Amino acid sequence: MMRSTEMSMDDQIRSIHHKYQIPEDEAKEILSRGFRFNDVDKAALLSCLSGKTAGEILDMRKDDPWGRIEKKLGLTPEIYSKRYIAHRADRLHRFYGMDAKRAETLLSEGYPNHWLRLAYLIEQHTGSLMENIVKARSKSMKWAPYVQQEFGISEETFKSWIAETRNPSLKKR
Repeated sequence: MMRSTEMSMDDQIRSIHHKYQIPEDEAKEILSRGFRFNDVDKAALLSCLSGKTAGEILDMRKDDPWGRIEKKLGLTPEIYSKRYIAHRADRLHRFYGMDAKRAETLLSEGYPNHWLRLAYLIEQHTGSLMENIVKARSKSMKWAPYVQQEFGISEETFKSWIAETRNPSLKKR
């Protein structure tokens, strides 16, 4: 029996394909090379940030630790951070339709992807700007009670909104 944290090959292909826009056949090929999924996922991310292919990066991984690979790819901490934020903003746009520039601004301020996703979802249903939502909500307040308190939206309704916009790279339920 597969544990819920384990991903089938189809789940892994879907994840790499959707997160990094790597064609499914290419994702399958690089996943079949015998590397752990986490290494393939990291190589795919570095591919997006550097312009090298995930396959080329996995070839480098045979000899080098990730830090050396990042250095060889010219991904200084500053460049890595800037490109990673841009990648995440683009992914929020592709998955949920969020404006990438707005997402990039909030990501640069340190807000996590899931906060932006949920704030944008609330914005779509209430008209309140996601920028105001993320800045008003504290980490100690769970999302469902926050939405109930601030907008009068039931937990059931809020969860249905979330279910309608499931991340396409996640394992199917």
